Amino acid sequence: MSRREELVAEVMELLNRYQDAIEVGTRDDIQALVHLPVAYITEDDVQMRERYPFDPAKLREATGFHHGDSDYNVVHVEETKAHVLVTATRRREDNSAIENVGAFYILQKREGQWKVAAFSGIRTPA
Repeated sequence: MSRREELVAEVMELLNRYQDAIEVGTRDDIQALVHLPVAYITEDDVQMRERYPFDPAKLREATGFHHGDSDYNVVHVEETKAHVLVTATRRREDNSAIENVGAFYILQKREGQWKVAAFSGIRTPA
């Protein structure tokens, strides 16, 4: 296995835990997977947040979100930074689509741990 493949595997392990936290976890669970402050890029602003900006439990309650079909493409990776393109469809328990998500994540490895350092997403109805 090449060093790049090893790094991608490390990044994917974090992203799989992140996806699990969105699907079944709490804000505290997902917040443990980001570096704080985390940069959140909205449609018209760049914010440095001292806590993760979304509560996955509230998202599930408000939308009926149960699981997602997510594709993570690690576009660039080095020893301490990775750029990831995310394409996902959020789904209800019956597998019907709620919305599509396209996002860009920047991950950093600090003190031996990969975490999300910055992200921006675009959500569109399914």
